[in-house]
Amino acid sequence: MQTLTEISQWIRDYGHDPRHIQKLLSVRFDWHQLWTALDVIDDIDLAMTAYVSGNFPLDPGEQYLRVYGVFQALFTQQDALNHFIKLIRPAMSIDVADTLKEIREARNASVGHPTKLKRKGDVSAHGISRITMSKQGFQMISFSEKDGVSFHYVPVLELIEKQRAEAVRILSGVVRELEEEDEAHKAAFRHEKLSGCFNKVMYAFEKISAHLRGGAVVSLGAWGAEQLQSSLDDFENLLKARGLGLSTYDMIKYRYDEIKHPLTELRKFFVGQSSEIRSSKTAIVFTQALESYFSDLMDIAKEIDEEYSARRIAE
Repeated sequence: MQTLTEISQWIRDYGHDPRHIQKLLSVRFDWHQLWTALDVIDDIDLAMTAYVSGNFPLDPGEQYLRVYGVFQALFTQQDALNHFIKLIRPAMSIDVADTLKEIREARNASVGHPTKLKRKGDVSAHGISRITMSKQGFQMISFSEKDGVSFHYVPVLELIEKQRAEAVRILSGVVRELEEEDEAHKAAFRHEKLSGCFNKVMYAFEKISAHLRGGAVVSLGAWGAEQLQSSLDDFENLLKARGLGLSTYDMIKYRYDEIKHPLTELRKFFVGQSSEIRSSKTAIVFTQALESYFSDLMDIAKEIDEEYSARRIAE
């Protein structure tokens, strides 16, 4: 079984993947709340580890601070879990175990509202028996209007481990749904290769170079430049079909920005329009730069194709 830390890291990697970050960033506040919630979940897990592994203080005042801190932290972590799920998987149904309810009730009675707790038509008051406090737990004395005096042992260490297990179960369910959704998306486009958009690119560069060196029909240079633009347009359209865009991947955006100007000038040059390119020698320099940029873009397309080919969950 994975630890809470391992699951949290998987979710962070998922959320910052270029294919997912655009969607998650669509509402800025939700983006910040999402990661704040996950930070709180992780931070409180660290605090619980410190409590479990550390020495319990001898001073009663310090003991109270530890107990108060543990229950307030567990309560806060539950809220963070709830907010996190609603943000990343709003339609996900969470079957909250009675364990979490038990912890909330223990927190409300011992730390939240000990002097007057209204619950299920009853009013009660609660106190921690000082002499029973230990790292493992404590005895709670309760008095209710209906039932009078009662004693209840609160197993602190046990409740910490139960909530940790429940958090792992809930977040594992989130990961499972995200994996299934991601797999379904990739399966829909697995056989549609982005790299296929560039099948004619090298042939186009051959014709452009042959034209510029005087060894090909003049019109083939213009055809080659238009083919380069057509390949770019096809690539962009396939990205859009996947719900992505040129800005989804920084390297694609940078390469498009680098390609735009020299390709525009080369297309003008071949059709006799006014261009920065005044000679075939200059056009060759522009073409060589374009060939390098396209090569990088084609490598990126292949990497994306490989990512879509990979299966992250068993079919």
